[in-house]
Amino acid sequence: MPNAMPSASAPISVPVSAPAAARVSASAPSRLAACRRSARIAWSGALLCLLLAGCALPRIGVYADPLSGQEHLDLGKAYEEKGELDLARREYAEAVRDDVPQAHLFLANVLFQKGELEEAERHYRSAVRLLPEAESAPARNNLAWLLLTRGGQLDEAERLAEEAVRLADDAHRSSYEDTLRQIRAARNK
Repeated sequence: MPNAMPSASAPISVPVSAPAAARVSASAPSRLAACRRSARIAWSGALLCLLLAGCALPRIGVYADPLSGQEHLDLGKAYEEKGELDLARREYAEAVRDDVPQAHLFLANVLFQKGELEEAERHYRSAVRLLPEAESAPARNNLAWLLLTRGGQLDEAERLAEEAVRLADDAHRSSYEDTLRQIRAARNK
């Protein structure tokens, strides 16, 4: 029977490299790290592409204004009563865009208060032109007052004040007559 044990004189073959199990376990952390790094780069790239695509895609939104012109006018009046002139101005401008003639008068009043006289004059003139004559007395009076304040066009200011007095209701007549008196006093100086 042959001897199962190698003899002392027989060379023993020892592999030069580590066993296969040792090779796998030694290189696994570096492979795992490389896979993680590759996955992070891939996810980062995918996320960047999604973000860029989201920014690059055109988005067209058409939103209908939920408020009517009259509602914008009413909201502007509420803001004006609270002293929020910029918000009132914005709402009156929306009402003007919605073709509410009375909005020109209210917008002009706010512009006059803010010292924007040229734009106020333009809106007073629009109110006088667009409102029914019976409703235009406040616009005529305020335009006359604006012209007096600027110190010019006193003939036109007097004519507008006379028309405002003629069209005025009882509650406003004395105020409009005061405007007319002041214009006549300025003309007689």
